[in-house]
Amino acid sequence: MNYSELEQRVRAVGVVPILQPRSVDFCLAAIDALVEGGASSIEIVLRSPDALPALAEGKRRHPGLLFAAGTILEPEQYARAVEAGADFCISPGLDPVMMDVANKGPIRIVPGVQTASEVIAARRMGATLLKFYPSEPAGGTAVLADFGSIFSDVSFMPSGKIGMASLAAYGRLSNVASVGGSWMYMEAGAPLPWPEMTARMQASLAAMTAT
Repeated sequence: MNYSELEQRVRAVGVVPILQPRSVDFCLAAIDALVEGGASSIEIVLRSPDALPALAEGKRRHPGLLFAAGTILEPEQYARAVEAGADFCISPGLDPVMMDVANKGPIRIVPGVQTASEVIAARRMGATLLKFYPSEPAGGTAVLADFGSIFSDVSFMPSGKIGMASLAAYGRLSNVASVGGSWMYMEAGAPLPWPEMTARMQASLAAMTAT
């Protein structure tokens, strides 16, 4: 899957829950609840030993779901994400070494950017789908709107301090492919009840398409 194909799939998704596994069982139950609410993509960040087992089992249970392995910082993590069945990887920053590894590998990596210089560098390395992170502290929709007038061939997956209230504003930007976050399954650092996760996922998807 090249960047153009990946962007098309991510655009169809709209909202990507970013899961930080507390355990494999928690992660799988959360995936089930979010899928019931309409989620068609999940990012699982590699910040705990449970992340890759959860990704592998999640992919086995939901083979049609678009799975991303997040917080990819090292080539070894990329290789393990591929083995676990990730459809693509996401990094919080732009690393030429990681870009080279992914460009030669079977799945793409979405690098993180904040500045115009980083966008230019990422384009030169072949990436046209980028993570804008952390979005709200970095200027959010105002910066992305400016980027849209400069980089017409680049799309973004913003995440970082985004909440339900700002989804409609992101959804109105043509260069935003999807929005990621944890608001649909966590509040004040604690997981929500499963039915509430489902309801928030549904509401998030509706908010992204609101005009």
